[in-house]
Amino acid sequence: MKRSFPLMCASALAVALVAGGCGTDNNTSTPSSQATTPGAATVPSAGASDKATLSGAGSTFVATIASEWIKQYKSAAPGVTVNYTAVGSGAGIQQLTSKTVDFGGSDAPLNADQAAATGGAGNVVQVPWIAGGVAVEYNLSSVKNLKLSPATVAGIFAGKITKWDDAAIKADNAGTSLPSTGIQVAFRSDSSGTTQVFTDYLRAAAPDVWTYGPSSKDWPSGTPGTGSKGSDGVTAAVKQAEGSIGYSEVSYPKQAGLGTALIKNKGGQFVAPTAAGVSAALTGATVNPDLTLKLNYLPDDPAAYPISTTTYLMYYKSSGDVNKDAAIKHFAAWVLTDGQKLAEGLDYAPMPQSILSKAMSTVGT
Repeated sequence: MKRSFPLMCASALAVALVAGGCGTDNNTSTPSSQATTPGAATVPSAGASDKATLSGAGSTFVATIASEWIKQYKSAAPGVTVNYTAVGSGAGIQQLTSKTVDFGGSDAPLNADQAAATGGAGNVVQVPWIAGGVAVEYNLSSVKNLKLSPATVAGIFAGKITKWDDAAIKADNAGTSLPSTGIQVAFRSDSSGTTQVFTDYLRAAAPDVWTYGPSSKDWPSGTPGTGSKGSDGVTAAVKQAEGSIGYSEVSYPKQAGLGTALIKNKGGQFVAPTAAGVSAALTGATVNPDLTLKLNYLPDDPAAYPISTTTYLMYYKSSGDVNKDAAIKHFAAWVLTDGQKLAEGLDYAPMPQSILSKAMSTVGT
């Protein structure tokens, strides 16, 4: 039966991440006051004299790098303050459509109903701003480098594999001593783009095992496990109980000292969610005319990490406030250029240059 799990780290992500606040001490990037990329439109700069405060909300997947972006962006636009609250993709989109924030972050693009709620798709700029892997995180103190095939992952999260020494897990981990510990599944209780990406992967890679309904940001009902809010909540649940397993952006299990499973890809290789693995996977994605991506969870590249995704920045083309409009365009352009340099050090992957160029042109309009 599903239940809510107490959040150990809620305060870290439920509050705004403010420029000059939390983040690493890596200040090697020297932001420019005018961000451009080859072949893309020039974006109006937010000069030192410009004053604006931008508020954003959404994806917890992007929270770690968003914190560092905000910290370092202050050097590029001292008069602009950016706040970001990691509340989940679904809540972020809801706040964007209700116009209680200036921008949203989501791991999945707007669907038709959400676009309609903004007054029409043409009212909102929507660009991919960073990429990353959805990690399958686990808590097994005796097992390092756990390997999982798609059908095994799907079987675990569907509640069909309930013990760590199940034959399917043994087959993926020949020669590894596996405990008879029961498996405890942790999932997102809130509306989450990470959930949508993860379940879309399960549906694509193991359709005979993962038979739950259409794509959705909500975890499917009828599955066993513990529901927790945010990626931090899922990671806290996994951290708290030996034998647990969950899913989140890579930085969360890394910071918590949890294991991260190697996932078997189409080429038969077990791959970790590294920046290189994510970049290899994205080469198989289809870029739609509106700059949303149709992800390929069965990439041909043997180096590809299959549960890879982009995450999106969304904001209104016109807010009615010229200072805010200039600031959000400049912030977006900075993220798409200087901000990409921070990706690998924070367990993300920079967007491919071909996509960045198109995104910059979109921001420039």
